[in-house]
Amino acid sequence: MEKTVVCFGDSNTWGCEPFEHPNATPRRMPKERRWTNVMVEDAKFPIKIIEEGLSGRTTVFDDPIEGEHKNGSRLLVACLETHAPLDLVIIMLGTNDFKTHFNVSSFTSARGILTLIQLIKGYYVLSDDCPEILIVTPPSIDASAEVAFWGDAAERCIGHADYLNQVAERTGCFHFDCNLVAGAVKDGIHLDDAGHRALGQALAPQVMSILEMRS
Repeated sequence: MEKTVVCFGDSNTWGCEPFEHPNATPRRMPKERRWTNVMVEDAKFPIKIIEEGLSGRTTVFDDPIEGEHKNGSRLLVACLETHAPLDLVIIMLGTNDFKTHFNVSSFTSARGILTLIQLIKGYYVLSDDCPEILIVTPPSIDASAEVAFWGDAAERCIGHADYLNQVAERTGCFHFDCNLVAGAVKDGIHLDDAGHRALGQALAPQVMSILEMRS
């Protein structure tokens, strides 16, 4: 039976290529090169991947510049209903929380992920078919990131993976730190081709294990 996986994230889930300069037009990697599809290219059973990647998406913050639709908590439940039934929800968010106009800490961003998990579990509270949840810590923001957008984000995102791991343990979710296998390049924010492949390949066995567990 086909398994359905929603990948709920930002531009690194959408597949944005690293920017050459801050004002460059976003370019999207081909589908087969994005981590979401690399992850299941050698799957032993049918898996439907839903790419819910939105550039600029935050965990729970309304963006006064780019719009409130960038707030992940506003669209998450609609996403669950749109693509139901689901077997697994992968959340890779937090990068945009560290923009200068939000000025949050890694702890606060992790609390945003906790809110998203509460939304998912709350939505399914009267159901016995709640999907599993895998939290992926996004690539840490590098000091080369454009200061006007990110300020001291490279410092503020320190400890992000540790806090997200704590969230996963407290809520019965799974966790993987992207930084163990791939990091931001060039623009200090986005994964390149090699990073997408490394992340997809690293997530593959964990995702297969989670989906087989639900069979």
